[in-house]
Amino acid sequence: IYRDWRNTLEYAVEEAEEKGLKKGVKEGKAEEQRLIAANLKNQGVDIETIARCTGLSVKEIDDL
Repeated sequence: IYRDWRNTLEYAVEEAEEKGLKKGVKEGKAEEQRLIAANLKNQGVDIETIARCTGLSVKEIDDL
């Protein structure tokens, strides 16, 4: 019984770690896109162009 419980617990921990890592990577990429957009906006690049290149919405870029 202990072995089954331990295997179940280890599996749950591994799944949680993997899920957390994926979420962190996704959030990091989104933050990078916002930073790139902000830099481009500060350089005077057209917001429509920034939106096309970064995948962010015009509103998101306006809010930066």
